[in-house]
Amino acid sequence: MRPSPIERFDLQSRIVLQADEAARTELSTREGFEFPDLEGSRQSVAWLLGLELTARVAGEGDAPAGAVTVDDAVAAVMARLAKTRCVATAYEPSADPDDYRDADDQTGALAFTCQLPDPAPLRPLHAAWRSARTDSERQQAAQHLLAAYVDHLAHAPDRPVHAQHATWSRPYTADHAVMQSMGVMGTLLPMLFPFDGWEDDDA
Repeated sequence: MRPSPIERFDLQSRIVLQADEAARTELSTREGFEFPDLEGSRQSVAWLLGLELTARVAGEGDAPAGAVTVDDAVAAVMARLAKTRCVATAYEPSADPDDYRDADDQTGALAFTCQLPDPAPLRPLHAAWRSARTDSERQQAAQHLLAAYVDHLAHAPDRPVHAQHATWSRPYTADHAVMQSMGVMGTLLPMLFPFDGWEDDDA
């Protein structure tokens, strides 16, 4: 029996976030095609985060011995992702007849909730880094920000963040399944990597 939209989301989120093989096996069986393990997609996320962080906080010269590195921060993001739980809370089928083929293949809006830390405590440190004038001040502020960021990701408490997929349907190929599954990152990454949004706000 094919999964409902809510069951499908819950299984997909476990695959993309926790690399849950039991969820992948179940979804593959119920969907009728082998569901991808998404490891390559997770590696791509980590690589892009590394590039983004390096562009922001890399100072002149080598970081001091024992300093928190960009690699440490990326690892902390990926570790927090692996602990994150996202659960579907409601599904509203589309009223458009073109979006409905049968009970197992329908498009609609899906609401979900993820448990994520509040990044607000990091914002003053980010502002201090942005306002640093000299290379030395900027590198020192970057180190303070990175250290606080890693600690925040490891220890900050969760709170519910509500989101929605305006279009949610049964995946029809492995490529579509990857694209759909990784869509949850659009909710998670701005909470776990908030710097882009803050810089847009300040622009």
